[in-house]
Amino acid sequence: MPNTVANAPDPLVIVVGGSGRHARVVLEAADLAGLPVRGVLSDALPAGETFFGTHRVLGRLNRLQDRNLLQACRFHLGTGDQAVRRSTADTIEAQGGRLGTIIHPAAILSPSAEIGAGTFVAAGAIIGVSAVLAESCLVNTGASIDHDCRLDPGVCVGPGARLAGAVRCEADVYIGLNAGILQGLRIGRGAVVGAGAVVTRDVAAGSTIVGCPARPMKRRSRPAANAN
Repeated sequence: MPNTVANAPDPLVIVVGGSGRHARVVLEAADLAGLPVRGVLSDALPAGETFFGTHRVLGRLNRLQDRNLLQACRFHLGTGDQAVRRSTADTIEAQGGRLGTIIHPAAILSPSAEIGAGTFVAAGAIIGVSAVLAESCLVNTGASIDHDCRLDPGVCVGPGARLAGAVRCEADVYIGLNAGILQGLRIGRGAVVGAGAVVTRDVAAGSTIVGCPARPMKRRSRPAANAN
């Protein structure tokens, strides 16, 4: 999965979810990178309208069942919602469609980095030597992924977050704004690293950690039931 996948000649269709705020970031990056964009799909906007400039709404998300469209284009998930990104990507691929990668021209990528289909790399992000990003990852503005890191499918890295060398993030990990992860650590599947957290040890799957140094978030105990 070479990082040149972003330069594939097939036009992109951007799948807009929610408010469409992240989709605007994606579309601007695609435009600045000179990628052909055929239009957007959205359940919130009527077909024929324009979205963020001159990008035409091609229809609702049910057009992901359209074989002709699936064969003619690549699709990129213009939403920051991890669950929606992953489920929609699965739907597209199950129908025989292809995912398209978008890399902002102001991002810095090592030539040896591997970037999976459907991944988005935002402005100011840095992807280091021999880093591997799998399908449908999201690396936000100014984040850095250092040498030999590996991000499994669906990982989201928040703005300004820092991953030191050889960090492994399993599928669907979320790393918050300005968080830092020390070298060689493993973040388990579906874990959440809170904003500003400094991770100094491996993180268990499904856990939420916060603070500096990061610790598992304490769950609030429920008040005892009134015995009277």
